[in-house]
Amino acid sequence: MYRILLFLLCYCHLVVAQDHHIAAVADVKPGLIRLRWAPSSIVGWSLGIRYGYTIERLTPGEKKATLLTPQPIQPIPLAEMDANNERVAIVAEVIYGENPVAEKGFGSFYDTKNKHEWRMAMALLSCDLSIPAAKSAGLYFEDRNIKEGQRYIYRISLARQAKNMLIDTAVVVAVPRLLHKPRELTIISADKTATLAWRKDSYTAYIVERSANGKDFQAISVLPVVSAQFKDTLPENEHRYFYRIKGITPFGEYGPYSETITAMGIQELSDRPVLDTIIVKDNQSIEIRWLLPGDLRNQLSRIIITRANNSKGPFLPIATYNKILYAYTDQNPAAANYYRIKGITKQGQEILSFPYFAQLIDTIGPASPTALKGSVDSAGIVTLSWHANTEPDLLGYRVFRANSLREEFVEVTKTIINIPSFADTITLHTLSPRIYFKIIAVDKNYNTSPYSLPVLLKRPDTIPPSAALFTRVISTDTAIRLNWYNSTSEDAIQYALYRINTKDSIPLQVASWDSTQLISAFIDTAVRQGNTYYYELITRDDAGNKAIETSSDVYFESGSRTPISTWRAEKQNNRIVLHWAYLLPGVKQYRIYRAKNNDLFTLYTTQPGTVNEFTDSLLFPGNVYKYKISAVLHGDVKSTMSRVIEVIY
Repeated sequence: MYRILLFLLCYCHLVVAQDHHIAAVADVKPGLIRLRWAPSSIVGWSLGIRYGYTIERLTPGEKKATLLTPQPIQPIPLAEMDANNERVAIVAEVIYGENPVAEKGFGSFYDTKNKHEWRMAMALLSCDLSIPAAKSAGLYFEDRNIKEGQRYIYRISLARQAKNMLIDTAVVVAVPRLLHKPRELTIISADKTATLAWRKDSYTAYIVERSANGKDFQAISVLPVVSAQFKDTLPENEHRYFYRIKGITPFGEYGPYSETITAMGIQELSDRPVLDTIIVKDNQSIEIRWLLPGDLRNQLSRIIITRANNSKGPFLPIATYNKILYAYTDQNPAAANYYRIKGITKQGQEILSFPYFAQLIDTIGPASPTALKGSVDSAGIVTLSWHANTEPDLLGYRVFRANSLREEFVEVTKTIINIPSFADTITLHTLSPRIYFKIIAVDKNYNTSPYSLPVLLKRPDTIPPSAALFTRVISTDTAIRLNWYNSTSEDAIQYALYRINTKDSIPLQVASWDSTQLISAFIDTAVRQGNTYYYELITRDDAGNKAIETSSDVYFESGSRTPISTWRAEKQNNRIVLHWAYLLPGVKQYRIYRAKNNDLFTLYTTQPGTVNEFTDSLLFPGNVYKYKISAVLHGDVKSTMSRVIEVIY
C-alpha cells in the first residue's frame, strides 16, 4: 500500500518543489469561476494553515484590483469537517492531527522533514481529487460575481509572509477550457500482463477501466493513477481485454473517456529493454538511456534505436549497433519524439521496449490560417473553409465569431477541430446584418497562432423593413386625403399604395414610387359617394421583404349628387309633359318644383324613382310656367337642383 502511495506522490499534479511559491488553476463555468491552489513547500503549507490566503481579482483595463476575501481563507474548523468523507478525513488528520516530533541529529531532522512533506502531499492529493477536501483545507474559492464573456485575472497570496522569506504569489487567468480525451493511449501485452501508457497532460489523476466484452467496464485501479502508465494483471492470456481511461481535474471532475484499445496476453519469451531516462541538452539534442534487465545482455546480438512522431508509429531506425550499449544521443531530434529500443536476439527474434516520449521545448506557434472564406444560407447555416496549415505538429483549429470588429470575438468551437472547415448556425432574426469570423491554429503543445484576418459574412435579410405610418386619412367633398410617414429602415426602396372598397375587398393600386421620391401624401379623387374605403401602404426592402400599414375605414359622402342634366319640357294639346333621365343608381323619388310667372318655386309633385316623365294638366292660358327637378337617393342624399326650364302657355 505504501509503495502505491509513494508512486502516486511522485507524480502528484501539485508537485512539492524546493522553491517557495503558490501554484493555482482556474475553472470557468456559466456564472461561476472556481479557483484551486496549493503551496509548493512545507513552509508555505504551514503559513497557509496559520494565516490563510487572500484573493484579488483584476479585470483587463482596470488599474486597481478588487479584494474578494475580506477575511483570509483558512482551513475550516475540525468540528465542521465531514468525518464521513475519506478525503476530508485525510485533510483533517494532516492539519489537526499530531505532527512528527523532531529529534536531535541531522538524520532525525531529515526524517522528520520527509514526514511533514509526506503528510502535506497526502493532503494535497486528497484536495486534487475532492472539492470538499479542498474546501476543508482552505484551498478552494468560488467567484460568482462575474459578467458573461469578461476575462478575469486572479492573484492568490498568503495573508501574511514569513520573516526573511517570500512565498511567491500565484497569478492565474480565468480562461474557458474544454476537457479533452486522454491522448495517445498505447498498450503492450506480455505474459498475463498489459501495460498501458498515455501522454501526460493537465489532469491530476486517471481512472483505468477494463472490460472483458467491450461493453461492461469496471475500474481496476484501487486508487486513481497519477502517473502516465499502468500495469494490469490479466486473468488469462487467451482472452482479449478492452481498456479505456478518463482523467480527473484538480476540481474533482471527470473528463471524457479515451479511445478504447485492446490487449491479449502473450507468453513472455524473455525480458525486454526498458527506456528509463530522457535528457534534453540545450534544447538541441536528446540523450536516451535504457536498461537490459535479466539476461538480455547475453541474449542480444544487435540493438536498434527507432523513432516516430507519434506513439503508434511507424518507428523508423535512426541508429544500429552490433554491440551492447546503454545510451544514445539523438543530435537531430524532431519537435515531438517517441523512442523505442529494438533488441535483436542471437536467434533473430525482435524484442521491443515500450515507447518513451521526449520533446524539445516548443514555444513557437503555427502560422496564422489563410484564405478564410464562408457563406450564410437562408436557414442561418454558416459554412467556413480555409487553407490547411502545413506544420507537422499541428493539432487543429479554433473558430471565433463576433457581430462587430469593435467587440471581443467569442469562441464557437467546443473542441479543437482537425479539418480546415467548420459549420456554424447563427440567428437571422437580428438587426445586425453582418457577422465576422476569425481562425487560430493550435499545435500539439497548445501553442496558438495569431488570429487570421477576419472574414465578413452578410446575413440573409429575412426581417421586413419598418412599416410606413399613416398620420391622417380624411374625406372631403370631392376626394379622400392621405398623409403618412415613410419607413425609417435604411434598406427600404419601394412603396405602393392600394385602395380597398369594403364592398368587395379587392385591392386596387393607386400609386407607387421608390425611396428616391419623398412622397408622403396622396389625394384620391377616384372614389365614389356612399362607399367606405381603407388603404394599404406596402413598404419593400432590397431583399424583397415587405411591411404593410393599414389605414382606418373612411366613408366618402358629401351629402349631395350631381344634378339631373337630361331635363326637358314639351306642350301636348292642353298639357305640359316633362321628361328626364338620371344615370345614378338608387333613386327613391324625384321632386319637381314649379313657379308661375314671377312667383317663388314650390314643391309641385313627388314622383317615384322608377318613372322618368310627368304630365302637368293644371294650367291657365297666358302664363309662363317654370320647372326644376331634384332626385332623392337612398340615405336621403339629394342631387343638386337641375337647371330651370320655362314653358309659355
